[in-house]
Parts: sequence; C-alpha cells; structure tokens
Amino acid sequence: MGSQSPPKLPTINFSIEDLKPGSSSWLSTSEQVRYALEEYGCFVAFYDKVSAELLDKIFGQTKDLFEVPIENKIKNTSEEPYRGYIGPNHLMPLYEGLAIDNVTSPQETHKFRQLMWPDGKNNFCEIIDSFAELLAGLEHTVEQMLFESFEAAKQYESVASYNSQLLRFIKYNTPKETDATLRFASHTDKNFATIVVQHDVGGLEVQTRR
Repeated sequence: MGSQSPPKLPTINFSIEDLKPGSSSWLSTSEQVRYALEEYGCFVAFYDKVSAELLDKIFGQTKDLFEVPIENKIKNTSEEPYRGYIGPNHLMPLYEGLAIDNVTSPQETHKFRQLMWPDGKNNFCEIIDSFAELLAGLEHTVEQMLFESFEAAKQYESVASYNSQLLRFIKYNTPKETDATLRFASHTDKNFATIVVQHDVGGLEVQTRR
C-alpha cells in the first residue's frame, strides 16, 4: 500500500475589496470559513493588509527582542499561565517565547517595551501597534463570519466584548545535533482562535479531521 499524502489546507482570500457584511463576497467567504473550520480546523489566510514591508519590520523587531538580556526577559510575567516569558527548559530546550497581553492597547505595548528596553527602542511600539490592529481585524472578521453562519450574530457581540488579543513572539533555537529534534510538544490552544504568522520557518504541523 502506498502512503497517503497529507491534505492540502484550504486558502481563503480576505483581501477582496468589497468584503463587507451582507455583500455576496462576505457570504461566499463565510461559507469557505465555516467549511474549512468544520473539515480541517484551520486554513491559510491570504491577507495583504499585512504588507511584506510590515512583516520585515515585525521580524526585525523580533530578532532584536530575543537578544535582550535574560534579566529583562524574565520581567515579562503574567498571572495567567503561559502568558509571560517562557525560556528553554528540559521539556522544551529549543523554545523561547515572550508575550504582550491585550496587545491592541497601546499602553500594554509601551509597558512591554519599557521592560525590554528601558532606554527606549526606535519604532517598536508603532510597528507592534499597527501589526496588532491588523491581525485583530482579521480575527474579528473570521469570528463574525463564523457566528453569522450559525445565525448567532447577536451572541457574537457579547463574545467580542470580552475578547482580548495576545501577541506571542516565538523563537526556535537551532539544535546542536544534526538529527531532527522536536522543538515544541504537540498541544491544543485553549483560546478561541489562533493566527500563526511564519517567517521562513518550516516544520509546522496541524492535526486535521482528514
């Protein structure tokens, strides 16, 4: 018996010019969103509002962030589990992550910047705020489409009022050995939706129904 190739995830275009609630494009895209989530649990989003230039700036800031001294990184704490700094440990020796909770609030971005760079950091807050606003907009669109497809638009209004966004910066360090090494254990995110933005990093695996 030959091995089966993994399913190709659907790609959904969110850059359509007239993608507004009630339009034919909105209804068509909503159907695609619901189908993709029911059948695969995820999809690839085409979203050109996040430009290549902005992505380069984001990952440039991310590179600088992980070069911050460890004594600054560990100040990134949270009462919620897995929301502060997570450094390499015996379970995940190649993983490192920092997070900004409620990232759509400029005050939170500013607080984070002060922890990492007390003397300031050029354009960090401006870049992060722009990026967070765009991704929050995409998340809102997807969730609104999903709720409307189940005829539960009014319920989404109450859900959205409690939503907050977490932006996590992740670094997977290079293993010293030449053989493949697991960099992050398999897991299920507990939040309602996750947007993964990759930058020349392969190896991401997702579990699908197919």
